[in-house]
Amino acid sequence: MTASGRWTRSLAPLTATVLIAAACSSDGPHKLTFDVTGEGSFAITYVINGRSTTEPQVRPPWRKDITLAGEGEDTWSLSIRHLGAGSVSAVAYVDGQFITQTSGSGSSGGGTSSLSGSVG
Repeated sequence: MTASGRWTRSLAPLTATVLIAAACSSDGPHKLTFDVTGEGSFAITYVINGRSTTEPQVRPPWRKDITLAGEGEDTWSLSIRHLGAGSVSAVAYVDGQFITQTSGSGSSGGGTSSLSGSVG
């Protein structure tokens, strides 16, 4: 499975999982950034170390900067659920370095794109 592609309501969600422990030192905090662009409206959920936050009605562009503690392994995920027709692209960065991305489009909504990974 690739980290990017097209989706519609009838297709399974796209998922990208990236382990980035080698790219970052485990000492000190890290900055995780999500950038979401596209057209339409989305429900966005991000989970940091098991703690979930949902933003139920988001219009792009949407950006979120999160400070990771850097004490042991930090895990994260981002899930974007399309609420109607349009397209979406999401990119994750850690400490300013590109980590992974996903994209998709649909005409009837209901599709989901996801990213996840860990640092530490």
